[in-house]
Amino acid sequence: MQHRERLRWAGLAVVAALGLVAAALISTRTGAGRWLDDAVRDWVLNELPGSFRRPLSDIARPLVIVALAPVVVVLALLAFVRRSWRRAIAGVVVPAAATLLALEVRVQDVFGIGDDAFPSNHAAAGLGLLVGVAIVWPRRVTRRGLVALAAAGFGVGLGNVSWYAHLPRDVVGSFLLVVCVTAFVLAVLGGDSPNIADDVTAARPSAKAADDPRPTGARSEGAERAAPSALQEPTERQTRA
Repeated sequence: MQHRERLRWAGLAVVAALGLVAAALISTRTGAGRWLDDAVRDWVLNELPGSFRRPLSDIARPLVIVALAPVVVVLALLAFVRRSWRRAIAGVVVPAAATLLALEVRVQDVFGIGDDAFPSNHAAAGLGLLVGVAIVWPRRVTRRGLVALAAAGFGVGLGNVSWYAHLPRDVVGSFLLVVCVTAFVLAVLGGDSPNIADDVTAARPSAKAADDPRPTGARSEGAERAAPSALQEPTERQTRA
């Protein structure tokens, strides 16, 4: 990873940290923030049927964490065996650090909210594990994979609100915390930590050159000169003849 890319990840970590602080202050100390938080919570609790909200809460809070934690550990071990040690470390550190930081912020009441729910440690653990799966997945994550991860992340966030466990602001805080931790870890580790396929980001010039079967440079020009005339396109004089 180039120095410029490290700085970009570090910048994203700073932006996410500032967003976390802003979310905490706006949602608790401004009338508009409290109104929006209550409106989203009331919509979830009143518009969605209880037969959907309760199972979603059970899946999002304990089951996702229990199911994904061993998956991340196994995939991280496989990545380490394949000498992708940066991905292996990042895949484990991101969910672990995000969960521990969420717990610490809640216990210490860093933002002076007066409760122990911001940010949600269950949401931080679930979202962090989804990021960990993306990092240590054996293959590059494609657009469809990102869509699936985004849908799963939305389900984790909604499930933490759907059965009176958390307010929407707690989930938003967890999301920003996970983004901050992920960006910071990738900025520190660098290397092959990002695991995104070329169809998601712009293809690198080196990748295009590797995929191009035609020779380049002086060798290609020499090869064209040495090619038999039968394999070359006919010139105008040959066509008239």
